Amino acid sequence: MTEKTLIVDIKRNALDDGPGIRTLIFFKGCPLSCVWCQNPEAKSPFKELYFDKELCAECGKCLEACDQNAIKFDYKYRIDRSICNLCGNCIDPCPNKALKFVGKTYTIKELMNITLKDKIFYDNSGGGVTLSGGEPLYRMDFVHNFLKELKKEEIHICIETSGFYNKNKFDELIQPYVDIIYFDLKLLDPNLHAQYCKVSNERILENFETLIKKQNIEVLPRIPLIPNITDTSENLSELAHYLKILNIKRIGFIPYNPLWLSKPEKIGIIPLYYHSEWISNKKKAHIKSFFSDFDYNDF
Repeated sequence: MTEKTLIVDIKRNALDDGPGIRTLIFFKGCPLSCVWCQNPEAKSPFKELYFDKELCAECGKCLEACDQNAIKFDYKYRIDRSICNLCGNCIDPCPNKALKFVGKTYTIKELMNITLKDKIFYDNSGGGVTLSGGEPLYRMDFVHNFLKELKKEEIHICIETSGFYNKNKFDELIQPYVDIIYFDLKLLDPNLHAQYCKVSNERILENFETLIKKQNIEVLPRIPLIPNITDTSENLSELAHYLKILNIKRIGFIPYNPLWLSKPEKIGIIPLYYHSEWISNKKKAHIKSFFSDFDYNDF
């Protein structure tokens, strides 16, 4: 049994990722590498060092603590990650908490202790636990054991997924325990999907179609609305047509949030995509025009 995993964040009292009041757990690691990823700190399956220059007082205490000489004030990202060994010696000396690890190890017991604190709210609101990321199904063995424990407590389970997973393993380890799947569909064109997400969408579409045909689990396809990538007229038209063929009635939209742009530099990543504006009302109306035959969340 896989006993531990890396978690990026845990948000209690979440209201937007499944029905009712929920605990939202962000797993670390994803098989995709979308250029617009809203949670870039959840991409890597490994622990990372996070530096917030806005909190830094430039006192030099982190330099004194670093045995590898990996911290340099004249370096753009402050940390030379090619030589940093993630010892963490620089974290505690920082008086302003500008340095921290991204990715904390949790056991199933620890996660259960956290989630059970809010069980009364799940029961009263029709809520539960939502697994997100990253990609929670990247760590399928751990998730399987965690879901079994959640179901012993009769907790409603939602999984948010990119859809890039092993279908047979999913059917055996995950599906029997899940109440609803939020399944992201980004780009229908396979070449564009490979270009912007770094993997083909063949497996994703196959998994989606297999899942909805079983009709024994609720599936909500969701479309991330990324300016000039997924929100183009061509992609929206293709997705609407594809979903109609599959007799899908309800969909979800994930509106673009430019606040993610402050994150990559903090973990030493150069963004491959930049768009600093929120979706305009005019653009929202244009997007909705392709999906007039569907029920969807407003945004």
